[in-house]
Amino acid sequence: MAAQSKLSLLSDGSLSALLKHASSTYSKHRTNISRAIYLTLFIALINRTRNAINEQKAAAARQRQQDASPSRTSSPDFVGQQRKVELNREFFRNLFRLLKVVIPGVRSKEMRLLISHTVFLVIRTLISLYVAELDGKLVSALVRGKGREFLWGIVWWMAVAVPATFTNSMVRFPLWWRSR
Repeated sequence: MAAQSKLSLLSDGSLSALLKHASSTYSKHRTNISRAIYLTLFIALINRTRNAINEQKAAAARQRQQDASPSRTSSPDFVGQQRKVELNREFFRNLFRLLKVVIPGVRSKEMRLLISHTVFLVIRTLISLYVAELDGKLVSALVRGKGREFLWGIVWWMAVAVPATFTNSMVRFPLWWRSR
């Protein structure tokens, strides 16, 4: 019966009166409502932190127990079990099988690309080391106030910049690859 009377109030157009009553009640008790919300959020934060700490402790205990156990199963299906990586015959057999798929022949485009990238990566490393050495010499000449040595260092650094730029662009996309 009580539920029917409340529904009839809403259908009579007293929805605005109900909203007005709710807003006035909220404005009277706003401070208490805010405090209750903040307290609830704070308790939820403490609870989440406590749960996270308990989970970390449990994980650490499982890890200690796993490290302490002398017998390890070789099955990777065991939950939490990590399989030790080995370089054995099977690994190299699988690697060579994969390389046969990736590089079909010695004279293939893929082989030329692999070789050119390797060469240009080594050259880029050497140029980077040389440029770092040149930078050190430039700073040294600048600090010591040797203008002529500094200018020659700048000229030499710019001369090295041309092959360095070419090498960097070749690492990304070789010229002979574009023509194919």
